[in-house]
Amino acid sequence: MSLLNFSTLLEVETCNQKDDQVNVESNSTLSVNMGIEWNGIDCEFSDWLYIPNLNLSRDYLPPELEIHLPGLKKGDQIHHHYAAGELVERWHSNLLLTIKMTQFKPFVKGLEPITPVLGRFYPKDFFDGVPDIYEGNKFPCRIISMKGNELVLDLNHPLARKAITVNLQIESIKKAAAERDCRCTNIPALICDHGPGMQDELEQDTTDFKHGSPFSRLDERPDKVYFEQPQMTPYWDKLALQIVSYHYQQLIPIKSNILDLMAGVHSPIQQVVCDSKSVSCAGLNLQELESNPVCTKNIQLDVNTTQPLPFINEEFDIVLIHAAIEYVIHPEHLMTEIGRILKPGGKIIISFSNRSEGEKCISLWANAQEFERPGIVLSYLRSVRCFSAFKSYSHRGNLHPEQDALANKLLHSDPVYLVTAIKN
Repeated sequence: MSLLNFSTLLEVETCNQKDDQVNVESNSTLSVNMGIEWNGIDCEFSDWLYIPNLNLSRDYLPPELEIHLPGLKKGDQIHHHYAAGELVERWHSNLLLTIKMTQFKPFVKGLEPITPVLGRFYPKDFFDGVPDIYEGNKFPCRIISMKGNELVLDLNHPLARKAITVNLQIESIKKAAAERDCRCTNIPALICDHGPGMQDELEQDTTDFKHGSPFSRLDERPDKVYFEQPQMTPYWDKLALQIVSYHYQQLIPIKSNILDLMAGVHSPIQQVVCDSKSVSCAGLNLQELESNPVCTKNIQLDVNTTQPLPFINEEFDIVLIHAAIEYVIHPEHLMTEIGRILKPGGKIIISFSNRSEGEKCISLWANAQEFERPGIVLSYLRSVRCFSAFKSYSHRGNLHPEQDALANKLLHSDPVYLVTAIKN
């Protein structure tokens, strides 16, 4: 999935970031989008972060990237490929530790006890008596094996064995301001150390996303009752919606028959010029669907049953699920049905963020770390064995546009995650 140009996508994002300099100089401060691309077990991953102030005279940027910056202009891009272990610490076998199950001692106390699960990630300080782990160390580690009363803990960086391509796109160029904070930011750590790598499957086993009661919810009333009152305002902020719209524009062919599943009033498809044959919108609330301007057909539908979807085999070229996958309680059934109604070569595009209706969000989603959630969605798709060409995209750190209703309440725009696949 390619990087979008934010300066052309949404002018309000950068309207107050006037460039003081036309070209990058050695002491410039840049706002940039930085991304890493890497290959997982069966999925291509692309993870992006917006960095509003990269000070070239202070912050650490690998020299093989920094050397190419002087003279570049706004919108220019640079790329560099790193072998495994070059950008993050190299994988070490001595960081695979066999410990007793009794050493799992999470500090977090919730409604349900936290238990160790195969393939899942936990803060390192959840494990007691492990050398070099101190209280307060929240860096993630993974349980890669569980046998009897023992488990094997992988303390390596989640990307330690991955070759990584780094991409940098310049959004604005400013003169370095007077220093108030002399702390140096490690840019590779900033883009790599806060989740990327956690989305991938185990190399020699299957991550256990079915432990306990993964599809239980705080409010078990029928969804039709809970969502009876129409929600007429967008749940996501404007910038996050436009990022998804951009990817829809790239991924949806012209003359497609599109199904917007679990739809409402607002959908990223509304900002897309795709010359579609049809856009069928299926959701719980008919009043919401009737107010959706792009729907050519409205279907009141609750996907949280085990009934077949009311569509014929191979009816659609595209199926969209936006801001709703976290509420699905029969994901394998739903993915089987989507596989049935998609044409061969058709795409499924699933988008989500880090906010949801807490009462209706499944416990698996609520208790997962943010970057484990793309892995959950990928596990749904793998379970029915009719999808391939998996891709996962994320973009974090964007600032709220000033015109957005939440601009005075939240610094950052909603993070965006997309998972896509093609029907075999």
